[in-house]
Amino acid sequence: MITDAFLLFDDNHLILDTGASSSHIDTLAAGNALTPGARAVAKISTAYVDAGGGTIITTLQTCAEDTFAAPTTLLTGPTITIPAGAADPAGAVGVTLLDAVIPAGVLRYVRFYHTFSAAMDSGGIDSRIVLNSDHPLDKGL
Repeated sequence: MITDAFLLFDDNHLILDTGASSSHIDTLAAGNALTPGARAVAKISTAYVDAGGGTIITTLQTCAEDTFAAPTTLLTGPTITIPAGAADPAGAVGVTLLDAVIPAGVLRYVRFYHTFSAAMDSGGIDSRIVLNSDHPLDKGL
């Protein structure tokens, strides 16, 4: 797995309600500017706890402009249910919100968007693009 600080959206970012990642990536060109095989990965980095419970759905979005006025959803993760009350394994550190190969059709800007059914009391997310380590930089190796 190859990680790059320029491909980081959230680094244990406190996200308690519906909204976009703390940053977005400018691919500098419309089209398929991301390395083939690159993966969108979002995981819980600080356990989610909420007195009333709720759900989280994470998507990867792209748009031609950095305001994301009309985003296109490229990927959608599973619905993660956070039970009411104390910390639960469903909202534990390391639970995967989204992990998939980024499909063709990326426009210039890319971001993660996290949708919560209700505001959480605590929790955090790591989200990033991970380059495919199966494709070495030196094709002769």
